[in-house]
Amino acid sequence: MVLMKISYRLRAHHVATYDRVFAEHTLPLIRDHGFRFWGIWRTIVGDAQEYLELWEFDSISEFDEKWKRLMADPKLQEIFETTGPMVEDEKIALFEPALPGERTISMRH
Repeated sequence: MVLMKISYRLRAHHVATYDRVFAEHTLPLIRDHGFRFWGIWRTIVGDAQEYLELWEFDSISEFDEKWKRLMADPKLQEIFETTGPMVEDEKIALFEPALPGERTISMRH
């Protein structure tokens, strides 16, 4: 299993618009592409308006294949026209289990 962590910040005046666009447009697109999306969180204590997304993949090759397909989707490019200017300091990281034989939590049913 591979987890992807995406973190970024927004300015306070963008939060309501960003949350609405994510819920109404980004999330349905993520689901349409068949991702195992764990969720999106926003800080309540710490760096203001910091967001965290977690995604699950079976492997780096699955990530690579699905991610390329999502990034090429014209609907996502349209969403980015709205949300792109709102996002600052975006970081993306992929993680593998540190203890490969141990049981892990998964979105796979």
